[in-house]
Amino acid sequence: MADDGGILSQDEIDMLTKNLLGGGGAPAPAAAAAAPAAPVENTAEVARSFFKIICEQASSVVTTVLSRAVDFQLQWLVAGENSVIPDELTSQSLSMDVNIKKDAVGKMSFAMSKREVATLSDLMLCGSGHTDYNEDHKDAICEIINQITGSCITVMDTQIHMSMDFGQAAVNDFSGKNDFKGGAVATVLVKIEEFPDQKILIILDDSLLSGIRAKSSLKTASVGSDTSLASLGLSMPAGSSGGGVAPSGGGTPVAAPPAFTPHSGGVFGSTGNKALDLLMDIELPIVIELGRAQMSLKRILELGPGAIVEMDRLAGEPVDILINGKVVARGEVVVVDENFGVRIISLVSPEERLKLLR
Repeated sequence: MADDGGILSQDEIDMLTKNLLGGGGAPAPAAAAAAPAAPVENTAEVARSFFKIICEQASSVVTTVLSRAVDFQLQWLVAGENSVIPDELTSQSLSMDVNIKKDAVGKMSFAMSKREVATLSDLMLCGSGHTDYNEDHKDAICEIINQITGSCITVMDTQIHMSMDFGQAAVNDFSGKNDFKGGAVATVLVKIEEFPDQKILIILDDSLLSGIRAKSSLKTASVGSDTSLASLGLSMPAGSSGGGVAPSGGGTPVAAPPAFTPHSGGVFGSTGNKALDLLMDIELPIVIELGRAQMSLKRILELGPGAIVEMDRLAGEPVDILINGKVVARGEVVVVDENFGVRIISLVSPEERLKLLR
């Protein structure tokens, strides 16, 4: 796993240096050196702005959803068939697939370890984040992905002038192997406040990348075969030897991100996304339910002043707090300046909150 500051893992270094001529190795034949091994255009670089928007909106949305600082840092871009699978994703991983239409048509996927899925899902459901993965977490992670893609629609249109229609996320098993055919892959470091850093992949299939290339006005650039790790702003792990390398498949490192700091303003401040901020002032109806009773029509017609209706709840039991008709918390009735109020004493369990997503 890569250290903070953009240091590559050993697998990534091995991938980059596999074409390096070392020590006693025989030099490559002149004919082979002259062969056009890579296209002039850097394949992965075409989608840099697309990946950047995804990461920015993911940071903003997930920070708001989890009520804690979360940062999605774009680290590495590479052609799909030459991508390196992070150690975290070589087993026990899931792929959240999203179909995209309009200006570009294809599929985008988020590959995450089940451990990361469990952490994000449990935090979303007001849990501690320290829980084992279970099948119910699929609904929660799909909800998070749907919110991320939904927040990207306006930004994509404004910043890269692409109109996109994102479908609903669907969960599939991720093989942990490099089975990508074309397209582009971004390695993203996910930093969650108070949790270890984790790596995920964002994958664009070849069809989607071709659509982005056709619509995008970005200028691409290739990484020369004489580019060194130092010139790319990356650090070699201790004990590794330097030297010129030729990134395989047009892989493009991303500049090391700034040090991670919690987002200012907290969960009640700006999300950093103007489109999402517009929703923050929307008022939702909150209903406090003292209890319920079921009566026959005859008894209802017999009700009059002084009649007592017995509820199904014991005295002193917490009351239900409903938002849009769904129970989200429970509390106790208090009096605030001659008005009734409710002090929240518990949120509904993660299992019950999952049911609300279905």
